[in-house]
Amino acid sequence: MSDEFDNNNQDHSDPFLGLRKDADKGREPELFAAQLGSRWISMAALVERIEGAFIEEYGDNSPMVLEADTPTKRLKLILETANYIFAVESVQLSPQEKASVISRAYSSLFGYGPLDPLFVDDKITTIALEGADKASVRHQHGELVPVGPLFQTPDHFQRIIRRLLHDAGAELREDFPYMEVGLSVGERYVCVNLVAPPVTSQLTADIRVHPKALPAWEDLAAGGYATPEAAGLLQKLIRSPYGIMVIGEPESGKTTLLSLIAQELPLEGTVVAVERAGELRLPEGVQRKVVQWSMADAVPLTFGDQIAHALELQPSTLLLDEVRADEPLSIAPLLMMPDAPRQIWSFRGAVYSKRLQNALGMLARRADPSAGESLIHALYQRLPFVVTTNRVGGTLKLWSIGEWQFRHSPDYPTYVPLMQIEEGVLRPTGEQPARDIT
Repeated sequence: MSDEFDNNNQDHSDPFLGLRKDADKGREPELFAAQLGSRWISMAALVERIEGAFIEEYGDNSPMVLEADTPTKRLKLILETANYIFAVESVQLSPQEKASVISRAYSSLFGYGPLDPLFVDDKITTIALEGADKASVRHQHGELVPVGPLFQTPDHFQRIIRRLLHDAGAELREDFPYMEVGLSVGERYVCVNLVAPPVTSQLTADIRVHPKALPAWEDLAAGGYATPEAAGLLQKLIRSPYGIMVIGEPESGKTTLLSLIAQELPLEGTVVAVERAGELRLPEGVQRKVVQWSMADAVPLTFGDQIAHALELQPSTLLLDEVRADEPLSIAPLLMMPDAPRQIWSFRGAVYSKRLQNALGMLARRADPSAGESLIHALYQRLPFVVTTNRVGGTLKLWSIGEWQFRHSPDYPTYVPLMQIEEGVLRPTGEQPARDIT
Protein backbone atom coordinates (compact mmCIF):
# COMPACT_ATOMS: atom_id res chain seq x y z
CA MET A 1 0.00 0.00 0.00
CA SER A 2 2.79 2.41 0.95
CA ASP A 3 4.69 1.68 -2.31
CA GLU A 4 1.57 2.41 -4.33
CA PHE A 5 0.95 5.60 -2.33
CA ASP A 6 4.53 6.77 -2.89
CA ASN A 7 4.42 6.10 -6.64
CA ASN A 8 1.12 7.85 -7.10
CA ASN A 9 2.19 10.89 -5.10
CA GLN A 10 5.60 11.52 -6.68
CA ASP A 11 6.27 15.06 -7.82
CA HIS A 12 6.32 14.90 -11.63
CA SER A 13 6.56 18.67 -12.08
CA ASP A 14 10.36 18.66 -12.30
CA PRO A 15 11.31 17.98 -15.96
CA PHE A 16 14.92 17.24 -14.97
CA LEU A 17 14.05 14.58 -12.40
CA GLY A 18 14.67 11.71 -14.81
CA LEU A 19 17.88 13.26 -16.09
CA ARG A 20 19.30 13.56 -12.58
CA LYS A 21 18.18 10.07 -11.71
CA ASP A 22 20.10 8.62 -14.67
CA ALA A 23 23.06 11.00 -14.54
CA ASP A 24 25.46 8.49 -13.02
CA LYS A 25 24.39 5.43 -14.99
CA GLY A 26 27.54 3.87 -16.41
CA ARG A 27 29.65 5.43 -13.66
CA GLU A 28 28.89 2.90 -10.94
CA PRO A 29 32.07 2.87 -8.81
CA GLU A 30 34.47 -0.04 -8.55
CA LEU A 31 35.24 -0.16 -4.82
CA PHE A 32 38.29 -1.37 -2.91
CA ALA A 33 38.69 -1.87 0.83
CA ALA A 34 40.87 0.83 2.40
CA GLN A 35 42.15 1.79 5.87
CA LEU A 36 42.37 -1.87 6.82
CA GLY A 37 38.76 -2.45 5.80
CA SER A 38 37.32 0.44 7.83
CA ARG A 39 36.16 2.25 4.69
CA TRP A 40 35.92 1.87 0.93
CA ILE A 41 37.56 3.84 -1.86
CA SER A 42 36.55 3.79 -5.51
CA MET A 43 38.84 3.15 -8.46
CA ALA A 44 38.14 6.68 -9.77
CA ALA A 45 38.98 8.26 -6.41
CA LEU A 46 42.17 6.22 -6.15
CA VAL A 47 43.28 7.29 -9.62
CA GLU A 48 42.40 10.90 -8.77
CA ARG A 49 44.49 10.73 -5.59
CA ILE A 50 47.48 9.44 -7.56
CA GLU A 51 47.08 12.13 -10.22
CA GLY A 52 46.81 14.88 -7.59
CA ALA A 53 49.86 13.66 -5.69
CA PHE A 54 51.84 13.31 -8.93
CA ILE A 55 51.00 16.84 -10.10
CA GLU A 56 51.70 18.28 -6.66
CA GLU A 57 55.13 16.62 -6.58
CA TYR A 58 56.25 17.02 -10.17
CA GLY A 59 54.06 19.64 -11.84
CA ASP A 60 53.85 19.84 -15.63
CA ASN A 61 57.32 21.06 -16.52
CA SER A 62 59.60 19.83 -13.76
CA PRO A 63 63.02 18.53 -14.91
CA MET A 64 62.13 14.99 -13.87
CA VAL A 65 58.93 14.98 -15.99
CA LEU A 66 60.72 16.53 -18.96
CA GLU A 67 63.48 13.91 -18.68
CA ALA A 68 60.89 11.11 -18.56
CA ASP A 69 60.62 11.00 -22.33
CA THR A 70 59.64 7.34 -22.68
CA PRO A 71 56.64 5.36 -21.36
CA THR A 72 58.97 3.28 -19.17
CA LYS A 73 60.44 6.35 -17.46
CA ARG A 74 57.00 7.90 -16.96
CA LEU A 75 55.60 4.68 -15.52
CA LYS A 76 58.46 4.55 -13.04
CA LEU A 77 57.55 8.02 -11.76
CA ILE A 78 53.86 7.16 -11.52
CA LEU A 79 54.62 3.85 -9.77
CA GLU A 80 56.51 5.67 -7.02
CA THR A 81 53.56 8.01 -6.47
CA ALA A 82 51.03 5.17 -6.68
CA ASN A 83 52.86 3.04 -4.09
CA TYR A 84 52.85 6.03 -1.75
CA ILE A 85 49.06 6.49 -2.13
CA PHE A 86 48.45 2.74 -1.73
CA ALA A 87 50.37 2.87 1.56
CA VAL A 88 48.59 6.00 2.84
CA GLU A 89 45.17 4.51 2.04
CA SER A 90 46.17 1.05 3.28
CA VAL A 91 44.45 -0.34 0.21
CA GLN A 92 44.94 -3.98 -0.70
CA LEU A 93 44.93 -4.68 -4.45
CA SER A 94 45.59 -7.74 -6.55
CA PRO A 95 48.41 -7.40 -9.11
CA GLN A 96 45.76 -7.05 -11.85
CA GLU A 97 43.88 -4.32 -9.94
CA LYS A 98 47.11 -2.48 -9.19
CA ALA A 99 48.10 -2.59 -12.88
CA SER A 100 44.66 -1.28 -13.86
CA VAL A 101 44.88 1.67 -11.43
CA ILE A 102 48.37 2.61 -12.61
CA SER A 103 47.38 2.25 -16.27
CA ARG A 104 44.44 4.61 -15.78
CA ALA A 105 46.59 7.12 -13.95
CA TYR A 106 49.22 7.00 -16.69
CA SER A 107 46.57 7.44 -19.38
CA SER A 108 45.03 10.41 -17.60
CA LEU A 109 48.39 12.09 -16.88
CA PHE A 110 50.16 11.45 -20.17
CA GLY A 111 47.58 10.13 -22.63
CA TYR A 112 43.95 10.71 -23.50
CA GLY A 113 42.29 9.03 -20.55
CA PRO A 114 39.31 6.81 -21.44
CA LEU A 115 39.88 7.48 -25.15
CA ASP A 116 43.16 5.55 -25.18
CA PRO A 117 41.63 2.05 -25.39
CA LEU A 118 39.32 3.27 -28.16
CA PHE A 119 42.24 4.60 -30.18
CA VAL A 120 44.00 1.23 -30.10
CA ASP A 121 40.87 -0.69 -31.14
CA ASP A 122 41.34 -1.19 -34.89
CA LYS A 123 37.61 -1.67 -35.43
CA ILE A 124 36.63 1.75 -34.05
CA THR A 125 36.51 4.47 -36.72
CA THR A 126 34.47 7.20 -34.99
CA ILE A 127 34.13 8.42 -31.42
CA ALA A 128 31.26 10.87 -30.82
CA LEU A 129 31.26 12.76 -27.52
CA GLU A 130 28.42 14.95 -26.25
CA GLY A 131 29.78 16.51 -23.11
CA ALA A 132 31.00 14.24 -20.32
CA ASP A 133 27.79 12.22 -20.14
CA LYS A 134 27.23 10.79 -23.62
CA ALA A 135 29.58 8.83 -25.86
CA SER A 136 29.07 6.68 -28.95
CA VAL A 137 31.42 4.77 -31.22
CA ARG A 138 31.26 3.51 -34.77
CA HIS A 139 32.74 0.11 -35.53
CA GLN A 140 34.07 -0.05 -39.08
CA HIS A 141 31.37 1.67 -41.16
CA GLY A 142 28.29 0.78 -39.14
CA GLU A 143 25.99 3.06 -37.18
CA LEU A 144 26.99 4.86 -34.01
CA VAL A 145 26.44 2.76 -30.88
CA PRO A 146 26.16 4.34 -27.39
CA VAL A 147 28.85 3.23 -24.94
CA GLY A 148 27.77 5.24 -21.91
CA PRO A 149 29.70 8.02 -20.17
CA LEU A 150 33.47 7.80 -20.51
CA PHE A 151 34.42 10.74 -18.30
CA GLN A 152 33.88 11.22 -14.57
CA THR A 153 33.16 14.96 -14.70
CA PRO A 154 32.91 17.82 -17.23
CA ASP A 155 36.34 19.02 -15.98
CA HIS A 156 37.83 15.59 -16.73
CA PHE A 157 36.31 15.68 -20.24
CA GLN A 158 37.56 19.19 -20.92
CA ARG A 159 41.07 18.35 -19.68
CA ILE A 160 41.38 15.46 -22.14
CA ILE A 161 39.98 17.53 -25.02
CA ARG A 162 42.45 20.30 -24.24
CA ARG A 163 45.30 17.78 -24.38
CA LEU A 164 44.11 16.47 -27.76
CA LEU A 165 43.96 20.02 -29.09
CA HIS A 166 47.38 20.89 -27.67
CA ASP A 167 48.96 17.87 -29.34
CA ALA A 168 47.28 18.93 -32.59
CA GLY A 169 48.75 22.43 -32.33
CA ALA A 170 45.58 24.21 -31.18
CA GLU A 171 43.86 25.33 -27.99
CA LEU A 172 40.32 25.66 -26.72
CA ARG A 173 39.20 29.25 -27.20
CA GLU A 174 35.88 31.07 -27.07
CA ASP A 175 36.63 32.93 -30.30
CA PHE A 176 37.01 29.60 -32.20
CA PRO A 177 33.90 27.59 -31.25
CA TYR A 178 34.25 25.45 -34.40
CA MET A 179 37.53 23.60 -34.88
CA GLU A 180 38.84 20.76 -37.03
CA VAL A 181 42.32 19.58 -36.10
CA GLY A 182 44.42 16.53 -36.75
CA LEU A 183 47.12 14.59 -34.94
CA SER A 184 48.71 11.14 -34.85
CA VAL A 185 47.89 8.79 -31.98
CA GLY A 186 50.26 5.86 -32.22
CA GLU A 187 50.15 4.75 -35.84
CA ARG A 188 46.68 6.16 -36.52
CA TYR A 189 45.73 9.55 -37.93
CA VAL A 190 43.00 11.20 -35.87
CA CYS A 191 40.78 14.14 -36.79
CA VAL A 192 38.89 16.04 -34.07
CA ASN A 193 35.84 18.09 -35.07
CA LEU A 194 34.93 20.28 -32.13
CA VAL A 195 31.91 22.47 -31.40
CA ALA A 196 32.12 24.49 -28.19
CA PRO A 197 30.12 27.08 -26.23
CA PRO A 198 28.79 29.67 -26.83
CA VAL A 199 27.60 28.02 -30.05
CA THR A 200 26.35 24.98 -28.10
CA SER A 201 25.33 24.46 -24.49
CA GLN A 202 28.14 21.93 -23.95
CA LEU A 203 31.41 20.89 -25.52
CA THR A 204 30.99 18.21 -28.21
CA ALA A 205 33.59 16.37 -30.26
CA ASP A 206 33.34 14.09 -33.27
CA ILE A 207 36.60 12.15 -33.62
CA ARG A 208 37.51 10.25 -36.80
CA VAL A 209 40.12 7.53 -36.37
CA HIS A 210 41.82 6.27 -39.51
CA PRO A 211 43.33 2.80 -40.02
CA LYS A 212 47.03 2.30 -39.31
CA ALA A 213 47.71 1.64 -43.00
CA LEU A 214 46.00 2.35 -46.30
CA PRO A 215 44.16 -0.52 -47.94
CA ALA A 216 45.42 -1.73 -51.31
CA TRP A 217 43.23 -1.56 -54.41
CA GLU A 218 42.97 -5.35 -54.22
CA ASP A 219 41.66 -5.11 -50.65
CA LEU A 220 38.98 -2.65 -51.73
CA ALA A 221 37.83 -5.00 -54.47
CA ALA A 222 37.83 -7.97 -52.11
CA GLY A 223 35.83 -6.01 -49.54
CA GLY A 224 33.16 -5.03 -52.04
CA TYR A 225 34.09 -1.34 -52.18
CA ALA A 226 35.08 -1.32 -55.85
CA THR A 227 35.24 -3.87 -58.63
CA PRO A 228 38.60 -4.55 -60.33
CA GLU A 229 37.19 -2.85 -63.45
CA ALA A 230 36.33 0.30 -61.46
CA ALA A 231 39.79 0.30 -59.86
CA GLY A 232 41.33 0.03 -63.31
CA LEU A 233 39.30 3.01 -64.59
CA LEU A 234 40.29 5.04 -61.54
CA GLN A 235 43.96 4.31 -62.10
CA LYS A 236 43.65 5.48 -65.71
CA LEU A 237 42.13 8.75 -64.47
CA ILE A 238 44.91 9.18 -61.91
CA ARG A 239 47.61 8.73 -64.56
CA SER A 240 45.86 11.15 -66.96
CA PRO A 241 46.52 14.92 -66.92
CA TYR A 242 42.92 15.72 -65.97
CA GLY A 243 41.41 16.97 -62.74
CA ILE A 244 39.35 14.72 -60.48
CA MET A 245 36.75 15.51 -57.85
CA VAL A 246 36.09 12.96 -55.06
CA ILE A 247 32.65 13.59 -53.60
CA GLY A 248 30.72 12.24 -50.63
CA GLU A 249 29.08 13.00 -47.34
CA PRO A 250 31.10 13.06 -44.08
CA GLU A 251 32.68 9.69 -43.18
CA SER A 252 32.04 8.18 -46.59
CA GLY A 253 35.69 7.41 -47.36
CA LYS A 254 36.73 10.54 -49.28
CA THR A 255 40.02 11.01 -47.44
CA THR A 256 40.97 7.35 -47.79
CA LEU A 257 40.27 7.45 -51.53
CA LEU A 258 42.22 10.70 -51.94
CA SER A 259 45.14 9.09 -50.11
CA LEU A 260 45.04 6.15 -52.51
CA ILE A 261 44.99 8.55 -55.45
CA ALA A 262 48.02 10.36 -54.00
CA GLN A 263 49.97 7.09 -53.88
CA GLU A 264 49.40 6.54 -57.63
CA LEU A 265 50.05 10.09 -58.84
CA PRO A 266 52.87 10.67 -61.33
CA LEU A 267 55.26 12.79 -59.25
CA GLU A 268 56.31 15.10 -62.05
CA GLY A 269 57.13 18.61 -60.92
CA THR A 270 55.92 19.86 -57.54
CA VAL A 271 52.95 18.11 -55.94
CA VAL A 272 51.32 19.83 -52.95
CA ALA A 273 48.47 18.71 -50.70
CA VAL A 274 46.41 21.29 -48.80
CA GLU A 275 44.51 19.77 -45.88
CA ARG A 276 42.28 20.78 -43.02
CA ALA A 277 43.57 18.27 -40.50
CA GLY A 278 46.57 16.45 -42.03
CA GLU A 279 44.69 13.16 -42.47
CA LEU A 280 46.05 12.14 -45.87
CA ARG A 281 48.59 9.33 -46.22
CA LEU A 282 51.00 10.96 -48.64
CA PRO A 283 53.93 9.38 -50.47
CA GLU A 284 57.41 10.77 -50.15
CA GLY A 285 57.85 13.76 -52.41
CA VAL A 286 54.40 15.30 -51.85
CA GLN A 287 54.51 18.52 -49.83
CA ARG A 288 51.86 19.05 -47.15
CA LYS A 289 50.14 22.30 -46.14
CA VAL A 290 47.73 22.06 -43.19
CA VAL A 291 45.38 24.63 -41.64
CA GLN A 292 46.98 26.20 -38.56
CA TRP A 293 44.91 27.36 -35.61
CA SER A 294 45.78 30.21 -33.31
CA MET A 295 47.81 28.96 -30.35
CA ALA A 296 49.65 31.29 -28.00
CA ASP A 297 51.28 33.83 -30.33
CA ALA A 298 51.14 31.69 -33.49
CA VAL A 299 49.48 33.26 -36.51
CA PRO A 300 46.53 31.18 -37.79
CA LEU A 301 46.49 30.05 -41.42
CA THR A 302 43.14 29.23 -43.01
CA PHE A 303 42.43 26.72 -45.76
CA GLY A 304 42.44 29.60 -48.25
CA ASP A 305 45.75 30.91 -46.88
CA GLN A 306 47.37 27.52 -47.37
CA ILE A 307 46.03 27.27 -50.93
CA ALA A 308 47.69 30.63 -51.63
CA HIS A 309 50.98 29.40 -50.11
CA ALA A 310 50.76 26.21 -52.16
CA LEU A 311 50.28 28.19 -55.38
CA GLU A 312 53.43 30.18 -54.60
CA LEU A 313 55.33 26.91 -55.08
CA GLN A 314 54.01 26.71 -58.67
CA PRO A 315 52.82 23.11 -58.29
CA SER A 316 52.13 20.83 -61.20
CA THR A 317 49.43 19.07 -59.17
CA LEU A 318 47.39 20.31 -56.22
CA LEU A 319 45.38 18.04 -53.90
CA LEU A 320 42.72 19.61 -51.67
CA ASP A 321 41.14 17.82 -48.69
CA GLU A 322 38.44 19.05 -48.42
CA VAL A 323 36.66 21.81 -50.36
CA ARG A 324 33.41 23.00 -48.79
CA ALA A 325 30.55 24.94 -50.23
CA ASP A 326 30.69 27.60 -47.49
CA GLU A 327 34.23 28.71 -48.38
CA PRO A 328 33.97 29.86 -52.01
CA LEU A 329 36.65 32.54 -51.74
CA SER A 330 39.31 29.97 -50.88
CA ILE A 331 39.01 28.28 -54.29
CA ALA A 332 38.50 31.45 -56.38
CA PRO A 333 42.20 31.66 -57.43
CA LEU A 334 42.11 28.05 -58.65
CA LEU A 335 39.32 28.92 -61.08
CA MET A 336 40.53 32.37 -62.10
CA MET A 337 44.25 31.90 -62.73
CA PRO A 338 45.09 31.27 -66.41
CA ASP A 339 47.69 28.53 -65.90
CA ALA A 340 46.17 26.59 -63.06
CA PRO A 341 47.83 23.34 -61.91
CA ARG A 342 46.12 20.00 -62.23
CA GLN A 343 43.65 19.78 -59.35
CA ILE A 344 42.28 16.85 -57.37
CA TRP A 345 39.67 17.77 -54.78
CA SER A 346 37.69 16.01 -52.15
CA PHE A 347 34.37 17.82 -51.83
CA ARG A 348 31.78 17.42 -49.10
CA GLY A 349 28.49 17.09 -50.90
CA ALA A 350 25.70 14.94 -52.29
CA VAL A 351 26.52 12.06 -54.63
CA TYR A 352 23.50 12.62 -56.91
CA SER A 353 24.29 14.53 -60.10
CA LYS A 354 21.50 17.15 -60.01
CA ARG A 355 22.15 18.16 -56.41
CA LEU A 356 25.87 18.07 -57.07
CA GLN A 357 25.57 20.30 -60.12
CA ASN A 358 23.56 22.84 -58.12
CA ALA A 359 26.09 22.83 -55.28
CA LEU A 360 29.09 23.25 -57.60
CA GLY A 361 27.34 25.98 -59.57
CA MET A 362 26.65 27.95 -56.37
CA LEU A 363 30.23 27.43 -55.19
CA ALA A 364 31.70 28.81 -58.42
CA ARG A 365 29.26 31.75 -58.62
CA ARG A 366 29.97 32.78 -55.03
CA ALA A 367 33.74 32.59 -55.63
CA ASP A 368 33.35 35.75 -57.72
CA PRO A 369 29.77 36.96 -58.35
CA SER A 370 31.04 39.49 -60.90
CA ALA A 371 32.49 36.76 -63.15
CA GLY A 372 29.13 35.51 -64.37
CA GLU A 373 29.22 31.93 -65.64
CA SER A 374 32.92 31.90 -66.48
CA LEU A 375 34.03 30.33 -63.20
CA ILE A 376 31.41 27.61 -63.49
CA HIS A 377 32.79 26.77 -66.92
CA ALA A 378 36.34 26.82 -65.51
CA LEU A 379 35.38 24.48 -62.67
CA TYR A 380 33.97 21.82 -65.01
CA GLN A 381 36.92 22.15 -67.38
CA ARG A 382 39.52 21.87 -64.64
CA LEU A 383 37.78 19.09 -62.72
CA PRO A 384 36.05 17.09 -65.44
CA PHE A 385 36.01 13.69 -63.73
CA VAL A 386 33.83 12.93 -60.74
CA VAL A 387 34.19 9.98 -58.37
CA THR A 388 31.54 9.55 -55.68
CA THR A 389 31.73 7.42 -52.58
CA ASN A 390 28.98 6.52 -50.14
CA ARG A 391 28.31 4.65 -46.88
CA VAL A 392 25.46 2.20 -47.36
CA GLY A 393 24.22 -0.42 -44.92
CA GLY A 394 27.39 -0.43 -42.83
CA THR A 395 29.79 -0.64 -45.79
CA LEU A 396 31.58 1.89 -47.97
CA LYS A 397 30.82 1.82 -51.68
CA LEU A 398 32.39 3.49 -54.67
CA TRP A 399 29.10 4.92 -55.91
CA SER A 400 29.86 6.23 -59.40
CA ILE A 401 32.53 7.45 -61.81
CA GLY A 402 31.46 10.11 -64.27
CA GLU A 403 32.55 12.99 -66.47
CA TRP A 404 31.25 16.47 -67.23
CA GLN A 405 30.88 16.46 -71.02
CA PHE A 406 29.96 19.47 -73.16
CA ARG A 407 27.73 17.47 -75.50
CA HIS A 408 24.97 19.94 -76.23
CA SER A 409 26.47 23.32 -75.36
CA PRO A 410 29.98 24.74 -75.01
CA ASP A 411 28.85 26.52 -71.83
CA TYR A 412 26.67 24.03 -69.95
CA PRO A 413 27.95 20.50 -69.40
CA THR A 414 26.05 17.27 -68.99
CA TYR A 415 27.01 14.82 -66.29
CA VAL A 416 27.70 11.50 -68.00
CA PRO A 417 28.08 8.44 -65.71
CA LEU A 418 30.74 6.04 -66.93
CA MET A 419 30.12 3.58 -64.10
CA GLN A 420 27.37 3.61 -61.51
CA ILE A 421 25.74 1.43 -58.87
CA GLU A 422 23.09 -0.97 -60.19
CA GLU A 423 21.60 -3.56 -57.84
CA GLY A 424 24.38 -2.90 -55.36
CA VAL A 425 27.21 -3.40 -57.90
CA LEU A 426 29.23 -0.72 -59.69
CA ARG A 427 28.76 -1.45 -63.40
CA PRO A 428 29.82 0.23 -66.66
CA THR A 429 27.05 2.29 -68.26
CA GLY A 430 28.28 1.90 -71.82
CA GLU A 431 29.22 5.59 -72.02
CA GLN A 432 32.76 6.51 -72.99
CA PRO A 433 35.00 9.34 -71.73
CA ALA A 434 35.11 12.38 -74.00
CA ARG A 435 38.72 12.98 -73.00
CA ASP A 436 41.57 10.64 -73.88
CA ILE A 437 42.64 8.76 -70.73
CA THR A 438 44.42 5.83 -72.39
